[in-house]
Amino acid sequence: MKRMMKPWSCIVIGLVLWLTTLGQGIAAPDGENTPPAGPPAVPGQAAPDTPAPMTDIHDIHPPVPVGFDAPWLMPVLLTLAGVVILVALVWWWRRRRKQKKIETIVPELPPDMIANKALEEIGDVRDQDGKAFYFRLSAILRQYIWGRFGVGAPEMTTEEFLPCIARLPVDRELARQLKQLCRAMDPVKFGGVTAMEKQMESDLFFVRGFVRQTTPAVEGD
Repeated sequence: MKRMMKPWSCIVIGLVLWLTTLGQGIAAPDGENTPPAGPPAVPGQAAPDTPAPMTDIHDIHPPVPVGFDAPWLMPVLLTLAGVVILVALVWWWRRRRKQKKIETIVPELPPDMIANKALEEIGDVRDQDGKAFYFRLSAILRQYIWGRFGVGAPEMTTEEFLPCIARLPVDRELARQLKQLCRAMDPVKFGGVTAMEKQMESDLFFVRGFVRQTTPAVEGD
């Protein structure tokens, strides 16, 4: 004959079952922790063996550009370059204008003043080398004729220069004496002929007179 379960044992078992059911209800009162139900099973078809999609894994973000990116830098640099160029042009223009002003204030001396100053620097002909003296005297005379009459005498030989003397707007006798002087200077300059001091003084005196006689008279003199 089976043993009958005591009443207090039934009460304990029932209480345990009730507490268990109550704990499950508290743990998931609204079904929040209940795993999502899969797609309804089709009768006669096995459930697919595909895992549920994962929602906590995302794609890799594209690379982020690293470096100095300033779209305003190029316009600023171009503006600065333009300012520098403008300042340089203004400086150059003002300097050139100043130089022109100085040249206007200090005009070139007339040919007769240049010649007379050079002749004064020769000074006394005594103890001077005849060859050096006539090279210098000839250069002064030819430079004066080029400045006064526009004849390229400094670059001409004596044979080239002599025909030009005949066309100078000077007195005929003065032109003859000038030709004679040019012919007399060449043997001393190029031939090694010794020059006499008296002749050197006479030739220096003639060149001074030639400059004086061919200088245009200033109004009021």
